[in-house]
Amino acid sequence: MVDSASVKNPGKALLYSIIPGGGQVYNNRPLKALLFAGVFAYYGYEYYGAEQNYQDYPLDQTLHRARNDKIWLLALTWTLNIIDAYVDAQLWDFEKYEIKADTLPETEIIKPKEAGKIDDTE
Repeated sequence: MVDSASVKNPGKALLYSIIPGGGQVYNNRPLKALLFAGVFAYYGYEYYGAEQNYQDYPLDQTLHRARNDKIWLLALTWTLNIIDAYVDAQLWDFEKYEIKADTLPETEIIKPKEAGKIDDTE
């Protein structure tokens, strides 16, 4: 039986992960939280600089592309943050469960055919 106080709620992890790293803090993964928050802050800073450059020269397509790339990287980081928090909450107590060999159903072992031999019994 699993202690209900130690089980993580995936819904709460999703809610907290609206802020990058929040879901990881909820799941007691401070290094992951720091990583996601740091990457998100870095790309946010890079986006700010790219936006300023684009505002100075709005007709430059490379600056436009650079700004849009930063937006995509921010969105990717935020999405991975949410997915990681949700999956980590789902698998929170995974290692507490054990599958014993005697409880597995009997299965027939299928051996691969030997190369070069033709089996006409099928």
